[in-house]
Amino acid sequence: MASKKKTKSKSRKKPSNKNKNKNNKKSKIQSNWKKISTAAATLAGLSNITSADMSASAGQPVGMRAQNFANSLLGRITGYTPFKNAAGANTPQTISIEGIFNKWSGAGFAAWLYAQIPLKQLPHKGKAKTFGKTLLTAGVLSGLFMPTSNPHNHNLISHNNPPGTSTMTPVSTI
Repeated sequence: MASKKKTKSKSRKKPSNKNKNKNNKKSKIQSNWKKISTAAATLAGLSNITSADMSASAGQPVGMRAQNFANSLLGRITGYTPFKNAAGANTPQTISIEGIFNKWSGAGFAAWLYAQIPLKQLPHKGKAKTFGKTLLTAGVLSGLFMPTSNPHNHNLISHNNPPGTSTMTPVSTI
């Protein structure tokens, strides 16, 4: 009779559900943190642009406040206000470099600096870096359209001049 060799099958250890759940939970937190950072930056940017104009509709119904919000946001960015009868109908377009240094860009820069500290003992450095970059970006971009007290803000869309006319004065040549 022929002898049969018995071979042992090598079995791999399956990862325990404990590790799998831990990794899955960690990835959910990471993906949720990106969403949280984006939402916080969006709210900070909208607040930056519209905060000065929203006081005009204090105590008004929600619909009127929404119209004021749209007038403020679109007016500051493009110069166009869609609701002419609502509060904030005369919101001018505002582009100002001095607005980029505000509380949101400062907080974002501070969070980003925290992430750059070369100590391994500090918690949540990766999250702070993500949050800091998004908040810094939102603060700087929305700061460009923030209302300022500077009388030299620039309106790219002029409402005072009829179409085809220029706001520039002609230069005479001698």
